[in-house]
Amino acid sequence: MKLIGLDVGYGFVKVTDGNLGYSFPSIIGDSSSGTIVLNFEKQQNILNNLRIEFEGKNYWLGKSSIKHSNYLYRDLSLTRDYGNDFEILFFGALSLFHSEFGNYIKVVTGLPPERMHLADELINKVKGERALSIFHEGKPKKIKINVSDVEVVPQPLGTYWSEFANAIEHGEVDALGKIGIIDIGFRTSDFAVIQEQEYISEKSRTIPIGMCNVYKEISSKLSAKYGIYKESHSLDEAIIKRGVKIAGKTHDISDLLDECFEKLSQNIIIEMNSNWMVDDFDQLVFTGGGSHSLSKFLLPYFSQSIQVADPFTANSRGYLNWANYKWSTDKE
Repeated sequence: MKLIGLDVGYGFVKVTDGNLGYSFPSIIGDSSSGTIVLNFEKQQNILNNLRIEFEGKNYWLGKSSIKHSNYLYRDLSLTRDYGNDFEILFFGALSLFHSEFGNYIKVVTGLPPERMHLADELINKVKGERALSIFHEGKPKKIKINVSDVEVVPQPLGTYWSEFANAIEHGEVDALGKIGIIDIGFRTSDFAVIQEQEYISEKSRTIPIGMCNVYKEISSKLSAKYGIYKESHSLDEAIIKRGVKIAGKTHDISDLLDECFEKLSQNIIIEMNSNWMVDDFDQLVFTGGGSHSLSKFLLPYFSQSIQVADPFTANSRGYLNWANYKWSTDKE
């Protein structure tokens, strides 16, 4: 049996089994044209040409979509119920471990706190055996993925189980006090409250503010300043590297990014103060891919705030910790 922690975010998919971890943009592209791929890397990165056949249709996933597909998208709808988008990303991530599955796997994944009513629907979509094809050197290989069990939790709990794993294991959680977790994602940001080892759903929130708001403004500013237009899926690398390449020359855009990041940080601070009495919290924990960019503006505002060491993968690592706790007796 294999245990997997899988975070299917609006911006990126993050997945780990504890030994290996992968991440790729949550972008799907059409792969029906039969593109010929000639790769000259000696050590090929599986994520650079990630392609699957799912329910009779071919798809590029992640960066591969940007390189090879003329029709690609990043689904930002709150319910993500168009087509099979969630399942395509879900099984695309699991396919990265296909040679290690054995007979079956168990997965812990997450939903925003105010989307937890969709948990049963999600489980019904992904539980059970699925047949699909993966591509190695352009040739399809049929595989089967049997998801024997799925646990769906509020997304920020992944960070709780990753950041405070040692304290939980040694029974020292009460000393942590009342914890607020602020998970800044691409489409939404989640506020979760944990007190006395209990998730308090009544005081947890999902707000429709995330890095996609920043991406829109950055795209507009790049167009005005440099005369270039970039869609959200092509901005990931520019934001990570804090620069854009035009005609072979890289232009530093740090000031432009910080101006946009500070505005989003102000929105999040206002939402936190509107939803919580922040002085009641012993710790405010910032996580999610967006917190990496916004932390310089958020952390100084709250004296009890911290940022997790690796906010980008914190949830997926925590999901795996919970999977090990929940199903450890089932391991072979």
